[in-house]
Amino acid sequence: MIRWSTIAVIVGLLLAGVAYDRVDTAPGLPEPTEAAARITPQLVNPPRLSSSWYCPVGTTVRGGFATHRVAVSNVGTTPTLVTLDTLTDNGAGPGLRFELGPMSTEFIDVRSLIGATIDDDDNPDTEEVPNTLGLAVGVAVEFVGGEGVVGHQVITAQGVAEGPCSSEASNQWYFASGSTTRDAKDYIVLLNPSLDDVVFQAEFQIDGRTRAPGDLKAGVVPARSVRVIDVGDFVAREELIAATITTVDGLLVAERLQTFDGQLGPLGASLQLGVIDPATEWSFPAGRVTADGDSVIVVSNPGEEIVEVDILLDPLDPTDRQFFGLVAIPLTVNPGRSAQYDLADLAVQVGIPLPYELGVRVTSVNEQPFVAERWQLVPGIDRTLIGAGGEDARILPQQDGDDTEIPVEEGEEPLETDVVYQQPTPTKGTATSRGSELPATRWVVPWVSLSPDAGTVIVVTGAGGDDVAQVEARLMLGGTMQTPVRGVVAPDGRTIIVLPGAVEGAPVVITSDQPIWVEAQVSVVDERFDVVPAIPTRER
Repeated sequence: MIRWSTIAVIVGLLLAGVAYDRVDTAPGLPEPTEAAARITPQLVNPPRLSSSWYCPVGTTVRGGFATHRVAVSNVGTTPTLVTLDTLTDNGAGPGLRFELGPMSTEFIDVRSLIGATIDDDDNPDTEEVPNTLGLAVGVAVEFVGGEGVVGHQVITAQGVAEGPCSSEASNQWYFASGSTTRDAKDYIVLLNPSLDDVVFQAEFQIDGRTRAPGDLKAGVVPARSVRVIDVGDFVAREELIAATITTVDGLLVAERLQTFDGQLGPLGASLQLGVIDPATEWSFPAGRVTADGDSVIVVSNPGEEIVEVDILLDPLDPTDRQFFGLVAIPLTVNPGRSAQYDLADLAVQVGIPLPYELGVRVTSVNEQPFVAERWQLVPGIDRTLIGAGGEDARILPQQDGDDTEIPVEEGEEPLETDVVYQQPTPTKGTATSRGSELPATRWVVPWVSLSPDAGTVIVVTGAGGDDVAQVEARLMLGGTMQTPVRGVVAPDGRTIIVLPGAVEGAPVVITSDQPIWVEAQVSVVDERFDVVPAIPTRER
């Protein structure tokens, strides 16, 4: 199904640029970027001649900690040539080379790829061979031409998690939090895409204390491989652990898989890239505060100065700010420490009816950078309290000028009044988000499950300014962009765009005439809850 075909015209146009990009670098390494652009993942406009993407978390065996599936997409209007390499904890594995047309996606089951011989044009009868590589596997993808983007899905015993892969390798990575309680597993996976070994140091910050385990003070990730750090093997059982990964020489990619097994409440898995550079603002558009779940904002200060932040709340109806008295919440975080704020406690204090849609922004008031995460843990809510489909969640009138297209099932009469449909309220699941530090007018969700009954939505918040933003979300299916689903969002507002259909998954492209913040959210009653980051496009 996946094949390699040479396109002479494209190769001729791009050959010189590719040769230049690869001078003095290992295959798959990104071109150097300025310090101000150390954001991952991100796309740039106009697209680069070539680009690389890295997906650290995954396993090579069925029943491992995270069965791995990768979605390789070309969201551009010209073809691209793709090289996909697998990197295991025992060195480089097999790979693929193939052509990808405009507006197209290839899905690669990494476990099957590792367990099979690469397709050989000279020997089409090659058979699957047993996997002799390691237990962990990451992926490095290089695009030449087009506009490539990569996301992946991992399947664990605790649940399914999806997320974008990284568009950059770095010498430092930060995670604002993680959990190693009795019911939790916190895996940090490091991927080395270069031809040389990389030495790193891992530090964990716990309640103002920094722990640097001896085995990780000069840890090594061999060339073209991955290394899995089970954080629970190095620290005691802790509810809140921040982590910093720093290389001595070379570049790595760091991603976290957090799972909860349901013993103490929540059941689920979440996938999250680390942060390269702390920032002074982070936005978390997607989220719903429920009565029996946890919805927590964690702020971690890896610097040497005190960080003072304001936690700003983005309700679905902007008038609720005044109605419930939702003012900025100050929080001070000392160097080397983390602090958290419980949004459910706030809702109870001010009388907000639950469940309640709520986005969050965290902004530094003293210009000191920080990292942040939003945790949403749903430990198996009694669905009779909220209705099977979350009917008790409020349904609000659309704002003036909103021409959102609401999909109508065949045979149904269109509704006489326009409303913003909200997802079913999740009854179980785990979702974490590291937020976004950059508003943009174009975003791409590289791949997200499309669940039935409004289970998958795009959540948008305004990024300030004077004008209402006109927003379009388009699914990319079958080599074409589908009919847009539209919405509007006020500069200080929040809106939800329901993605139609119920297929296994697809990339989504979101555009706006004003800067906005975007996340995707998946909510399937009694099955899962997930927040999938969108990738901003930066003008260059």
